[in-house]
Amino acid sequence: MHPGTPLVFAALHWFAAAYVYGLSISTSASISKRWLIMNYKLLLLLLAIGIGIGILYLNVMTWLVNNWLNNPFYSHGFLIPAIAALIAWKNLSSSGVIEKQPYKPGFGILSLGLALLVLGYFKDIPSLSALSFLFTISGLILYLYGRAVMRSLIFPVAFLIFAIPPPGVLLDKIALLMQTIAVTYSTLIITQLGVPVERIGAEIHLRNSTLIVGLPCSGMNSVIALLALSVLFVYLLRCKWYKKVTLVFAAIFFAIFANILRIVFLILIANSYDEATATGFFHTLFSPLLFIIAFLFLILFSIVIGCRIRG
Repeated sequence: MHPGTPLVFAALHWFAAAYVYGLSISTSASISKRWLIMNYKLLLLLLAIGIGIGILYLNVMTWLVNNWLNNPFYSHGFLIPAIAALIAWKNLSSSGVIEKQPYKPGFGILSLGLALLVLGYFKDIPSLSALSFLFTISGLILYLYGRAVMRSLIFPVAFLIFAIPPPGVLLDKIALLMQTIAVTYSTLIITQLGVPVERIGAEIHLRNSTLIVGLPCSGMNSVIALLALSVLFVYLLRCKWYKKVTLVFAAIFFAIFANILRIVFLILIANSYDEATATGFFHTLFSPLLFIIAFLFLILFSIVIGCRIRG
């Protein structure tokens, strides 16, 4: 099977994110303009801090962009900072004038972030250096503006973690486990449907063709993207915390199940026609289609358990 979902389909994966979050934006243009005027000093400070952090984290940002472009599991990475920035803007603009109430322990968190940045650099663990950004920015916010502002920004800052690939060894181990699950259950379903099939490792042998479920086809990319989307979706819901946790775990199940169905459909097509037909147009079509279906199931499940979008 062709490796990975193209970047263009990552945008399809996330069309729902923009739509869902758009439902929650009620701040008018006039309020945003007034907020800009009231907090122009804050914006100038944020600009200066942003430039400084950009220089400090230049190598980390380069590594992240390279992963977003070339790592099939993180082709959605470009969208995470954009969505986080949108949430931060909405939260800040709805809070009126922002008062400085410096929180000195924030300096400790800032120091921890810088220490992790240096440790990641010398130990050659770029994931750790990227993760340090969350501590660095949180420490700065706390130290300069205090806990009230941090409460408004804690979700968008934490949400950035979905743009940071974990170490490759860990990612490959998880992908290998998911590959095994996908191949095992898809061949089990196919057998129950009466299609003669033989599985050897990640290879699925039919009468007239052979399909290979590689690591990019393990469903790992869908799980990561749907997990991030589900966390955003849950953030916008009004319901009990345990229901929100249930929805996040349900998203993982829906993503895995959708990938198993995708492989089942491709096996059926390969069995009826040939391998080229299955791994061509239909392989490209089913990835975003079943992702969207999985997200729709998540929305339906949220309605069933009594969750509603916040007004």
